[in-house]
Amino acid sequence: MKLLIVQRTPRGGGRTAQAKKTVTAEWIRVGRNSSCEIHLPDPRIALEQGMIVNRSGLVYIEGEAGSQDITRKSVRSVRMKPGEPLDIGPYRLEALPAPDGYDGAVAVELAHPLEIAPDLRSRTERKTLASLGLSKRSAAWAGAIAILVLYFAIPAARVLDLPWRQEAASAPIGDRAWNPGHVILAHQPIENQCSACHEVAFQHVKNGACLQCHAKVASHVAPDMKPAALFAGTRCTSCHTEHKGVKTTHRDDDKFCVDCHRDIGAKAPGAGSMNVADFAAAHPAFRIAIAEGGATRRVRQEARVPITQRSHLKFPHGVHLDAKGVKSPSKGRVKLECASCHKPDASRRMFEPISMAKHCQECHRLEIEPAVTTREAPHGKPADAVAMIEEFYATLALKGVPDSFQKAFGVPGEGLLRRVGATEVERQDALRLATRKAHQVATDLFEVRVCKTCHEVSRDAPAEASAPSWKIAPVRTANRWMPAARFDHRSHAQSKCADCHDVARSKSGDDVAMPAIESCRECHGGSQPRSGKVTSNCLLCHDFHQSSHPWDPAFKPRAPERRAATEAR
Repeated sequence: MKLLIVQRTPRGGGRTAQAKKTVTAEWIRVGRNSSCEIHLPDPRIALEQGMIVNRSGLVYIEGEAGSQDITRKSVRSVRMKPGEPLDIGPYRLEALPAPDGYDGAVAVELAHPLEIAPDLRSRTERKTLASLGLSKRSAAWAGAIAILVLYFAIPAARVLDLPWRQEAASAPIGDRAWNPGHVILAHQPIENQCSACHEVAFQHVKNGACLQCHAKVASHVAPDMKPAALFAGTRCTSCHTEHKGVKTTHRDDDKFCVDCHRDIGAKAPGAGSMNVADFAAAHPAFRIAIAEGGATRRVRQEARVPITQRSHLKFPHGVHLDAKGVKSPSKGRVKLECASCHKPDASRRMFEPISMAKHCQECHRLEIEPAVTTREAPHGKPADAVAMIEEFYATLALKGVPDSFQKAFGVPGEGLLRRVGATEVERQDALRLATRKAHQVATDLFEVRVCKTCHEVSRDAPAEASAPSWKIAPVRTANRWMPAARFDHRSHAQSKCADCHDVARSKSGDDVAMPAIESCRECHGGSQPRSGKVTSNCLLCHDFHQSSHPWDPAFKPRAPERRAATEAR
């Protein structure tokens, strides 16, 4: 049903204003409820007073209120005819001729407005300054003076040593009235000691006040970049704003960083970094720290050019992540995954170092004589392993029982000390047998079975020497591949390792499987919010204060007596 509703409102001079609206519904609700199509906002009307339906013409039907006074007859429904108004409480509804395209039209008018008792009207009248015998000017001056006294003169007396300082000291209103908000959690112990930071009243907090507690804070650049001149005029509060909440004081925008790094060469000609304006649109490729000798070399990633390192470690990830599993001496085939070796540290941000004992020795055992003992050679220093092997076979040659002696040396016999009447000649023969066997086992261990599988092994002495020794090339891998960045693995726990580190096809321990910037941009946008992206500003991945650079060696904390006086206040 399509109905035209005409709302009539009396105006001065006998005029009537009309407001029209069109409603299309199966039935038209009438009542005080704001959801009713014909809304009658009067307390004398029920929430759901009734409704109008189309039954070959408009018909009004009562609602929840029961029988109503409709044309002075108690009925449950009535057909609405033009010229025959319906009285519904204080309202009058009248059917009108239906315009073209409409099923009907209804005029609504408040015929009997609600009368307000005179005493109630007087109590609801607005109070004005004039009704109180005051002028606007006098009230304004009185309010201004009260504010100046309560929130300036009294608090300032304690700070500026004004003559009425003693009287103001007992006033319930102090300089805490000037506090614009809570300080961060770390500063709350000194929250009531305003002078700890605000050394001079009505002046900005100075860097020296911050350095009283943060004297060991690091600078942003090395001393050779002359940070004092580079950041001249920059205050700590340029980035750290207090009284803005209890969590942190860091700025969350990139403007301060980009002001310099947009054209870093102009600000700091000796800087080794490249220009940066936004992570999503203007950020260079990542730089990877490659271990070389006792130091590291920074290498910038390039598209489709893989980075390799000289790690001296033969570790193919692809072999260990084989879907068929790897062969274990005690467990058969074991299917490994990244978490089998890479265990999160206590913070769950980084990983514990890989160690032979925890992660490798289960499969790569250093057994020397499995038929006789479960002992294994120590991992670490080759000389310690050779000494242990020589001691083991020397002990076996002197004290070994027939079974272990024959299994170890391949000839019948027993330890020298178990024989009756052993001579010195036999003793020397036993030790030579032990030494010869120890050298054979050590050679097999280093050059054939175990060490050479993972390490680069070389002999320190010529092969024909009576006592060979070996040298293991030191393993060189970076502990942090991107030392200039901050990354939290815990925040990325919902992602799979392979999403960022493609190692399933790696055949060499020299492969560097660190993600490129394009991989990070799949989830991270720039400093401006973007749909489906994590808003990422500079401080999400970078620290401003670099721990390797001292802040200001020339800084001197305030004298003890000055500090004591400040704390006493």
